[in-house]
Amino acid sequence: MDKKRIALWDNLKFILIVSVVIGHFINIRDSVTYHSIFVFIYSFHMPLFIFLAGLFHKNKGVWKKALAFLAIYVLYELAIFGTKKLFGVKRAKLDLFNESAAPWFMLALCVYVVLGYFLYNFMKKKIIRWIILAAFAVLSCVAGYIEEIGSFLSLSKMINFFPYFLLGMIADRGSLEKTAANKKIKPWGAAVLLLWLLLCFAIMEKVYLFRPFFVAKESYPEYSNGLGFVWKLSAYAISCLVGWALIMITPSKPIRPFTLWGSRTIQVYFWHKLVLYVFKYTDLDKWFYQDGPHKLLWMAVAVAVTCVLSLWIFRYPTELILSFTRSKSNNG
Repeated sequence: MDKKRIALWDNLKFILIVSVVIGHFINIRDSVTYHSIFVFIYSFHMPLFIFLAGLFHKNKGVWKKALAFLAIYVLYELAIFGTKKLFGVKRAKLDLFNESAAPWFMLALCVYVVLGYFLYNFMKKKIIRWIILAAFAVLSCVAGYIEEIGSFLSLSKMINFFPYFLLGMIADRGSLEKTAANKKIKPWGAAVLLLWLLLCFAIMEKVYLFRPFFVAKESYPEYSNGLGFVWKLSAYAISCLVGWALIMITPSKPIRPFTLWGSRTIQVYFWHKLVLYVFKYTDLDKWFYQDGPHKLLWMAVAVAVTCVLSLWIFRYPTELILSFTRSKSNNG
């Protein structure tokens, strides 16, 4: 493993990619228990992934990174389309301009690093950077009222999650690492996570109303009664608090092999959907929905899939594409 890597962030990324895979695995079937777990997971996993992208954003090799993310997006779309066609899915279609499922993340990163490039110098100024963050948060709240903004170019999701990227650019990485290493802080982080998890189960019907605001695929649901911006700001607050709590409880020291696997999240992200489709379109997943124990086993399968896909052999094709961004000729 690269000695320059910080174990805290790779440990966190492994936790997050496990959450992503579990979230996608449990989302293909309806279950009250899964609803609670889904909202719990979706409140932090994508916000934190995008926050980390902003936290580690550098204005070097930006155009190569953008092209690499775009290439992975297109390749991912082709792989999903090909897999569905292989299993005879009649509704399968290839539409690179309308996407709200897993590949959207790469398209968003492509746009985020470019926007980050142009905003980089402004984000160094203490007052202006907070004004910029607030402006994009307001834009996100307003966008929720516009029904036309949806899956086209993943605009709904892209606008919704960009404030987390900006927050990452603003955050002091050293301070976060120091705070996360403080053992006195960890109980507070654990308490916040436990409380949120309990709420997700105890009052699931109410908490589940936040799902559209965490997922952000489309405009505000009707039950928001014109107060969608209040729901959106509340969702932002929950995600920030829960995200902070998860960072605080994440181990700061290397944990083999999970720390290493945390540095390979993009390959898991790329392959896990294809593995899920194999389960889904061969009906193998149905066996796991017989009762409670089987449903827990299904989540264990998701964790196992994450671990297997973290192995070196699955590094291609994403690693081949990303290696393009690491050449010494990077000049921004």
